Amino acid sequence: MAVPVKFVGKDKASAFFKKATKLYDSMMDAYRQGRWNATIINAVHCAISASDTYTVSQGEKVSASKDHRDAVRLLESVSKDAKEKAKHLAWLISIKSTAEYEARVFTQKEADEAVKHADRLYKWVKAELKL
Repeated sequence: MAVPVKFVGKDKASAFFKKATKLYDSMMDAYRQGRWNATIINAVHCAISASDTYTVSQGEKVSASKDHRDAVRLLESVSKDAKEKAKHLAWLISIKSTAEYEARVFTQKEADEAVKHADRLYKWVKAELKL
């Protein structure tokens, strides 16, 4: 199944990365303050923006789907390395709805895991693209 995409010029990759960086910083601030749900929500959105940075820089496209799992599929399609890193995005997408819309309070252990996944994807994109 093809992922619906929106074509975006490579020049927009830096804007996606700025968003990823601000969300990364917010994630870490929330983590240091013990705000686990905020940590996880920021981790999810940081990873999405980092993924968008990579797919725009490599293929000038982002997922246009309402299903965030399509962003995972798009990232996987870019390269072998991206396919491996997409596992971090997939893990975060799997908890997105629960973190954002359910009355569930997350734990520090879950926040630790979210930070680990977001951090690995974000830092990989930063290193790969030399940003």
